Amino acid sequence: MPMFRHVARPHLAELARHARVQHVRRGATVCRRGESLNCFFGVAYGLVKLALRADSGEEKVLRLVGAGETFGEALVFRERPNPLDAIALADTMLVVFPSQAVVALLEHDTNFARGLLASLSERMHDMVAEIEASTLFSARQRVAAYLESLAADQSGDRARLPATKTVIAARLGVTKETFSRLLRELANQGLIEVDKRDIALRDRAGLAVIARGAPHV
Repeated sequence: MPMFRHVARPHLAELARHARVQHVRRGATVCRRGESLNCFFGVAYGLVKLALRADSGEEKVLRLVGAGETFGEALVFRERPNPLDAIALADTMLVVFPSQAVVALLEHDTNFARGLLASLSERMHDMVAEIEASTLFSARQRVAAYLESLAADQSGDRARLPATKTVIAARLGVTKETFSRLLRELANQGLIEVDKRDIALRDRAGLAVIARGAPHV
């Protein structure tokens, strides 16, 4: 996990002494909105979605957290109810970092403080980019940009959707039907080739043109 990369080994050992491992089955809830949490979480393996759910059942997926990533850090510093539901999308192993041990590490290791600030800053920039995409760009642009980012993260011209189309659609702020239709349109244009959750990018340049197109009005 990047925030621990430059932490002194004795300090890591002390944090590990207080941390615990939690195994969560696919579909199980890690934590619910409104709960009080005195910790934050790291994903060792698996996948967790962070989501908001309306009384009507409509869901907005804010983030998918995979191996080597963390979530819930802000709750270490503010005693507020957890604002999101966190649900495992696969069998997942979590590392639970207690707030008291994290605060102690902050006081004793400036490298950890820098790493945590960098992580939170990156999260803020991602949130701004998400707001920009959802308000200024079309669904087609958002899908193209997402596929391009997946391929970049997974190295090469192939990408695998990390979750079901329903979850990915909720992450992009579209319906499952719209997401499927846009994938078909991109495939018909020869830009991608879809095989269930595996997607081959046949024309990355063309996909980039769509992703970086002018915002719609």
